[in-house]
Amino acid sequence: MNPDDSSSSHRSLEQRLLHLLQAVRDTHDTSARAELNTLLRENADARSTMARLMVDEQALTSRLRDDSIVALLEPAQAVETALRTSPRWFAWRPLTAAAAGIVFGMFCTSMVFGFGVARRSLERVVSLFQESFEIGPAPLVTGIPQELNVWCGDESELVEMYEEMKPAQGKKMVRVLRSDFAGRVSSKPSQHGDLMRVVDVRPFLREANGGEVVMTVSALFNAAPFPEAERYDGMVTLYALGQLGSTEDSLLDDALAHSRGECRSLDRDPGSWQSASTRLLLPTGTEFVMLKVSFRPGPARGTSPSPLPNYVGFAGHFVDNVRASIRIRNAAPKQQNPALP
Repeated sequence: MNPDDSSSSHRSLEQRLLHLLQAVRDTHDTSARAELNTLLRENADARSTMARLMVDEQALTSRLRDDSIVALLEPAQAVETALRTSPRWFAWRPLTAAAAGIVFGMFCTSMVFGFGVARRSLERVVSLFQESFEIGPAPLVTGIPQELNVWCGDESELVEMYEEMKPAQGKKMVRVLRSDFAGRVSSKPSQHGDLMRVVDVRPFLREANGGEVVMTVSALFNAAPFPEAERYDGMVTLYALGQLGSTEDSLLDDALAHSRGECRSLDRDPGSWQSASTRLLLPTGTEFVMLKVSFRPGPARGTSPSPLPNYVGFAGHFVDNVRASIRIRNAAPKQQNPALP
C-alpha cells in the first residue's frame, strides 16, 4: 500500500471520529452516538486512534466532573449544577479534548477496552436508591431524622392521584402539605416543606481509601395550578455530617459541607414534572449524609414585603422519583519512576 494512501486513510478516520464526537457533544444526536459506538466496537484502528487522542486520563477525569459530562457515567438522569472549572486539560485540540470526554463516558458505560478496564478498577458508581414511594410506609412527620434510611420531615402524605395529576413513576407520590410538623420546637419561622433521609457513607469512604467520594441526588417536582401571584421552587440539598443528632437549628452549623440544587419557578402544568439535582464531594470526617427534598415559596408578585408566617401551607405540591448515587474514585497508586541510566 502506498504510504500516502495509508496516511490519508488514517486522517479520514480521525476526521470521521471527530465529526461524530462533535455531533454527540453539540446536538446529542442519538444516531451519531450509535454510529460512533459501532465504529469503535468493530474497528480496531478506530479504537487505537481514540486511545491516542486520550493522552491524559487524569485531566480527562477532572474535566468530566467539572463539565458535568459525568452524568453519562451515572444511572440517574440529573440536571446538575455547575462546579468550578479547572484550568488543567489537554495540551492540544480543544475540540478533540471536549469531545473525548463524551466518548470516554460511553467507553465506561458500554464498552470494554484496555484503558476502560483500568479506569473501572479505580472508579465505580453505586446506586443507593431510586425512590418512587411505591412500597414502605409514608414519610414520618417528625422533622429531622435521627435514624438511617427512613423518610422523615414536615407534614406530608402518600397519594396516588390528585385531581388529574398522576405520579411521575409508578402509582404513588408524596404530597407536601405544610412547612412544619406537630411538636416542632424551633422558634424560627419555617418556609420550606421538607422530606429528609440519612445515609451511612462510611463503607464507601473506606473503600475509596483516601480517594474521592461524590454523592449525587435528584428529585422530580410538580404542583397543581396555583395563582399567578405565587411562585414556588423545588430544591434538593446534601449535608455531609460527622455524626447524627442534628436539630433543625443546628443542621447547617453541624454540616462539614453542603450543596444545593434548585428548580426555580415551577410551572402551572400538572402534566409537567420538573427536576432538580445536586452533588457533593464528601470531605474527610464525613460519616453520614443527610439529603433533603424541599418546596419553597417565592415572593408574591405585586405585594409589599411582610413578616414571615410561622409556617407555609402547600395546596397541591408533589415529590416523586428521588434518586441518590455515590461515585467512588480510589486514590491512584503512586507511579514508580524508572532509574535513569
